[in-house]
Amino acid sequence: MDTPQSYVPGASEPSDQLELERAQSMDLPTPAQPGMAVSADEATIANGYSSDSRAHYSSHEFHSPARGYHSQDGDAPRSNHPSQLPSSRPSSGHSNHPDRLVSQPSQEVSHKQTPSQAKNSVVIKVGMVGDAQIGKTSLMVKYVEGSWDEDYIQTLGVNFMEKTISIRNTEITFSIWDLGGQREFVNMLPLVCNDAVAILFMFDLTRKSTLNSIKEWYRQGRGFNKTAIPFLIGTKYDHFVNFPREDQEEISIQAKRFAKAMKASLIFSSTSHSINVQKIFKIVLAKAFDLKCTIPEIENIGEPLLLYKNV
Repeated sequence: MDTPQSYVPGASEPSDQLELERAQSMDLPTPAQPGMAVSADEATIANGYSSDSRAHYSSHEFHSPARGYHSQDGDAPRSNHPSQLPSSRPSSGHSNHPDRLVSQPSQEVSHKQTPSQAKNSVVIKVGMVGDAQIGKTSLMVKYVEGSWDEDYIQTLGVNFMEKTISIRNTEITFSIWDLGGQREFVNMLPLVCNDAVAILFMFDLTRKSTLNSIKEWYRQGRGFNKTAIPFLIGTKYDHFVNFPREDQEEISIQAKRFAKAMKASLIFSSTSHSINVQKIFKIVLAKAFDLKCTIPEIENIGEPLLLYKNV
């Protein structure tokens, strides 16, 4: 996809923040282990959080979308067991004060973590479905790796990538599943939708036919997962913004109508211009944990729509 030289509204994404206020709510399809929710004092999720990305390409490998919280993330081995606790035994030698025993701790430092230091982790599975060549893989790669390649590689089967973000003492991994849009891969739809916390129903803003296809994608996707949080994502906004005003209005109004019927958040995005890419997954996280999100909505036609609050 050629990158247009003209200015694209919304191309710069400010440092939006996601406040963690009601972290005790864990409305995930697979309940997490009790007592391990994200603490409410973990302030904000901002663009500067630390992250780790891993890519997997397999239509057979399956990971649970919500493995629950556990004490350590297996990707970064740490020792939970101290090699030796500090000694409190008196020294075998004599001090200058024979009436006083001197405690000499071992030189080996304990690696045992306090409860506040221990890393908890949770995995959020996100499915991506829609017609072929609409930009699903590009959006996934852009979010996970921060890169974008205009040379399109068509997805055959299922692509699977992960990105882990760290928020204080919690590591949250987005497990993103991208289904090829060709009809011969529809039999793999359960692999992408089953147990997903959120499903992104995606279409190309420059091709109305891909928006019309959303009805069937939604029907089939919901057939496999009725509890996933739905999102309606329009891609290639950088091209769409150059359309005549009346065409933009027609597509935007129809997308709003579809999103309302689906009870889905509606977001217009551009991978090449980094428009709303990060925000999509911040809003997914906010809705998955029922958190307050401070990202401002965008309602005006002619701008990259971002509607998620009154869904």
